[in-house]
Amino acid sequence: MGAVAFVGFLVVTGLWASASAAQDSTLEIAVPAPSWARSIEIVNDGAPVMLGPSPESRRRGTVGAGTRLGFLRRVLGKGCSTGAWYETTDRLFVCEEHVKPSVEPPGRKLWPTAGDRATLPRRYAFVRVDGTRAYAHPSDYFGYEYVEAFGRGFGIVVTGEQVYRGVEFVRTRKHLWVERDSVRFVNGSSFRGAALRPQVPLDIAWISPRSAKLFDRPSGRVIGALERQLEVRVAKAEGAWVKLRQGGWVRRSSLARPQKTPRPEGVGPDDRWIDVHLAEQVLVAYQGDAPRFATLISSGKNTKASATPTGLFTLWAKLDFTDMDDIERTDIPQNYSIQDVPWVQFFEGAYGFHAAFWHDDFGRRRSHGCINLSPADARYLFQFTEPVLPAGWNAILALPQDGPTVVQVR
Repeated sequence: MGAVAFVGFLVVTGLWASASAAQDSTLEIAVPAPSWARSIEIVNDGAPVMLGPSPESRRRGTVGAGTRLGFLRRVLGKGCSTGAWYETTDRLFVCEEHVKPSVEPPGRKLWPTAGDRATLPRRYAFVRVDGTRAYAHPSDYFGYEYVEAFGRGFGIVVTGEQVYRGVEFVRTRKHLWVERDSVRFVNGSSFRGAALRPQVPLDIAWISPRSAKLFDRPSGRVIGALERQLEVRVAKAEGAWVKLRQGGWVRRSSLARPQKTPRPEGVGPDDRWIDVHLAEQVLVAYQGDAPRFATLISSGKNTKASATPTGLFTLWAKLDFTDMDDIERTDIPQNYSIQDVPWVQFFEGAYGFHAAFWHDDFGRRRSHGCINLSPADARYLFQFTEPVLPAGWNAILALPQDGPTVVQVR
């Protein structure tokens, strides 16, 4: 997706509120929590976690409903209807109206997923017919009483299914019901990049065109064909030709090939950072000078409106999921809207990395400006970068002390 792609997080969270983290010496202690409380449970999904007991403090992130946090004490603060905030064991603060004391120990309440073996963390489907209606209850289908209509290509999260009076329905994340025949389920691309061994040359590449000819020698006899996105290893390059370790030669123009690049200024010898090469449509994740992972991407289309920004950035936010859409635009023939796009990492405004489960075109420019990754690669990169998203959190905002991952786009 691109600069106008995601909704909810930037507007709702008020990202860069002034830093006013309270010091212990300035905190005013409130009436203690119940003696039986072992944790505080988040009751409002996306509850903000602050650096101080005030909405004017800097936001650290948001936490999902059902997650239980350890706490130290109740303190008085501003901007909370009860007048009290909980200080967590991480020295962060949550307004009391977002939590309730719990006898359970700290821990995460898991959201139902698509299953451990699934590529994606949710069940996703796309609307097949423009104007598909969504109902508050399947019975409303027979009375033509609908809540809203979805455009063709809109992506929804499916949380259940039901047959009602002979008609099959699926339930969306927002508890609306849609006729099952009006959607198509998707599993996401099975493509994945490659983990790289230490002290091994960066010799990986992928076949770029739909099909590439394999030659016995440069400009020689054709001995085979190689499918697009096939992973190959480079033995050597001679001008416009590349010899493969698997045997045979291919034209250099048939490969998407990363080249090792020196770490940017300010990146330490053990720091993790990301290099994105737009011309090749490849990404390499480094630790210091050592490549650790490489893969194909789909960056922004080669237009002014969809170009991916170039330069040196740092990750400023990581979200487990976010909705993405451009439904506010009226200057285009068709809008898009996709629920719960997973493993999102922003590095420049609304531009970032995220999983793209609606196409398998990695290695080609495709997006509205963001850097699309296959689901497996998006998950790997999300776990590779800093800061780490704590279990049960929806999002985390980077602080300087996190050593947030540097991203180079060139």
